[in-house]
Amino acid sequence: MNQRWTISFKGLGLIEEGSVRIAPLMLFTGDNNSGKSYVMVLLWGIIALGRTLFPDKIPQSRSYQSCQRWLSEKISFMEENNIEGIKIEPQDMDLFVEWFSENLNNKRNYLSSQLFGEDRVKIKELSVGDYSRESSLELRIEKNGQHNNRYSSGKNHVRFPMWEETPGPLEIYRMIQYLAWKIVIGDLGAPLYPPQNMLAIPAGEILYLPAARTGFTLMRKMLASAAFGSGGENMNLLLPARRFMQRFLNISFELKKNDYSSFADILESEVLLGHIGENNAPLPDYSYYPAGKDGDSIPLWLTSSLVTEISPLLLFLRSGDRFNSLIIEEPEAHLHLEMQKALARLLVRLVNKGLPIWFTTHGDTFFQQMSNLVKASSVDGETLKEISLDRDETIEPKDVSAFYFKRQVDQRGKTTTNIDRLTVDEGGIAGPAFTDSILSLAEETFFLKKAIEKRETDDED
Repeated sequence: MNQRWTISFKGLGLIEEGSVRIAPLMLFTGDNNSGKSYVMVLLWGIIALGRTLFPDKIPQSRSYQSCQRWLSEKISFMEENNIEGIKIEPQDMDLFVEWFSENLNNKRNYLSSQLFGEDRVKIKELSVGDYSRESSLELRIEKNGQHNNRYSSGKNHVRFPMWEETPGPLEIYRMIQYLAWKIVIGDLGAPLYPPQNMLAIPAGEILYLPAARTGFTLMRKMLASAAFGSGGENMNLLLPARRFMQRFLNISFELKKNDYSSFADILESEVLLGHIGENNAPLPDYSYYPAGKDGDSIPLWLTSSLVTEISPLLLFLRSGDRFNSLIIEEPEAHLHLEMQKALARLLVRLVNKGLPIWFTTHGDTFFQQMSNLVKASSVDGETLKEISLDRDETIEPKDVSAFYFKRQVDQRGKTTTNIDRLTVDEGGIAGPAFTDSILSLAEETFFLKKAIEKRETDDED
């Protein structure tokens, strides 16, 4: 994940004004019903639906004209000097970010209706800014389109085939859309121009694993008719949850090796303590095979909630479904403390593999393990061995962002949410709310212990 940017918003549920900055690993924690899921849904929407927010006609706004002028000048410069590529400077990328942000704000009500339902949530302002990039980006042109007549991009470049001496206004507009998408979204989501299949979910689309995954897992066949019959539009769920159901029902379970199959192996051996298998039905049933039980299987509806909560993540890691980033609501749900620690390590491994992961959590153990994995990034290999950690189970502070969502009652008596960015450094992730809660519980425990001891002493007297 090369890009970093901040999304700012006003009027998102209880959040009158707030912002979050994305990173390869991003976590939200805090009070219940404070808006954590709303912000995750909004991020999912920007990445999954952002391509639909570009105007149908060539814009006339100042921000677009700045992009148009810059691109036209660079193409002319490269042609005149017979140069195939030039570096896009940070201030130049800001032009495209500003235009993308303008489109986002103009279409915020459309986006909100798609995500949350019509007129359910009315966002007052929405923007993307404070952009930075980990590595440089190059603009390339290929005269006569010798190798490919399609736009293309790599990790650090964008390539446009040139069939005309001077591209026309419509072609320039398409190029600007492509550049803006590459700069802002990049490899977080599907390509700007995916294969034209209106019914298919584009390969690479960000994957959203909602909370209460046990319900989705056990009720998947009962939900199949709604999802298949109408694309899920009539299901009273947030759009990313509906999209998750569509993908879950169409998942291609594969035992052959893929980019994430080794991580699925770790998940089965260290968390599930067994593996998941399927039958050959068109809409297959899945079964759990406990480790050491000589092939005995248990249908998922008879297994523990640990298995049914983790199964969707496992199945997607095993599947042929391609996703370029991942959002998980409460990954630690229903897991014993040791399993939470193992899952945290696995998620960090995935991030280090190149899969951005954003999640919400209420788990103090899970949060503390994540904090420890940040701390561990600064110690040497021998120290890691002493606590049984691999280097790829640690993550540097620069690759992590964390936010605390706090409900509060203002002077008007109105409940609102404040979003605070938590400090992430070599000391880990600051979590004062968890620390305060645990300290309060410890004090209560100590008080009760003393009270019982005093009563027993009084009884003896």
